[in-house]
Amino acid sequence: MKTISTTTDWHLRGDWFDVCSCKLPCPCTFAQEPTHGDCLFTLVWHIRAGHFGPVDLGGLNVVSLGEFTGNMWVGDPNAMMKLMFYIDADADAAQREALERIFTGQEGGWPAEFASLIADLRGIEYAPITFDAADDLAYWRAEIPGKVDVRVAALTGPTSDLNRRVTTANPPGAEVGPGQVATWGVVERDHAVGFEWSRDYQGASSKHFPFDWRPDGNGAGQQEFSSSAAAPCTCHA
Repeated sequence: MKTISTTTDWHLRGDWFDVCSCKLPCPCTFAQEPTHGDCLFTLVWHIRAGHFGPVDLGGLNVVSLGEFTGNMWVGDPNAMMKLMFYIDADADAAQREALERIFTGQEGGWPAEFASLIADLRGIEYAPITFDAADDLAYWRAEIPGKVDVRVAALTGPTSDLNRRVTTANPPGAEVGPGQVATWGVVERDHAVGFEWSRDYQGASSKHFPFDWRPDGNGAGQQEFSSSAAAPCTCHA
């Protein structure tokens, strides 16, 4: 993983999910090009526990809206993201600064890999964000009143065991970093505004990942990772 000098100890652990324009299941998770050649996405991070130095970040949320074209996983220099961030309005000034620094890649770790693929950061706004997910991942959802309302139910089918989730272990294109498990979902609502997409946004695929990040890139379930071999895709981002 790319090394970025940081003097602040931080650690974030929580839930991530996407709602993207790819056909289910999103090819990006398998390190392939998006279904339609481009990907329009809503990304949601919920921090279950975390800190930036002495600043507690537990319970806060971040949402991103954006798009990219091409396959980020093959080192295509043109496969770069245009996006914006919504940061939880419940965050105080110190928490906002910490989240901005982490999610824009200034503090190393996996978020720096993600941020290295941002060609056009169109802004950071603050808004009340709510997140909810069933303990058994039967559903996951997030809402920003009047701006974002994304809701997902766990994928099931005629031959699936209703007591088990449809998952992919060791996915080659995990947007939260190596070593996690994707749980697949069906999009029930995909409302998102605040970013000017190049075409109509319609969410067709979703997955949930846990994440565990530290500035050295060595959170639980993650190993050192060469950015020359792969880069985080956001087809969901």
